[in-house]
Amino acid sequence: MKKLFVLSVFVLFALISTTTFAQEEVVAENVTEVQDEIAEVQDKTEVKVSELPDAVAKTLKENYADFTAEKASKVLKQVKAFYLVTLTKGEENLVVLLDSAGKEVK
Repeated sequence: MKKLFVLSVFVLFALISTTTFAQEEVVAENVTEVQDEIAEVQDKTEVKVSELPDAVAKTLKENYADFTAEKASKVLKQVKAFYLVTLTKGEENLVVLLDSAGKEVK
């Protein structure tokens, strides 16, 4: 019985650590994807979160309601404007890239 208890505790810890690692991996993949998208950025300017276009602010509010926008940048790529926004929720960080119409760029 004691061995069964020890084994179940070990399995529980293994599952918890795997879940945490998977969450960190998803965030890392997201940041890498966004960095790849802006690799050819021609110009990058920091903007206040309060100065984001209404469409961008609406998308953030609807799709990332649990997150807080910490900082934002306006990036120009091929004469088109995009907004790079860093979001946080507790310990979790997320970076999203949106066009000026509020559509998320993947």
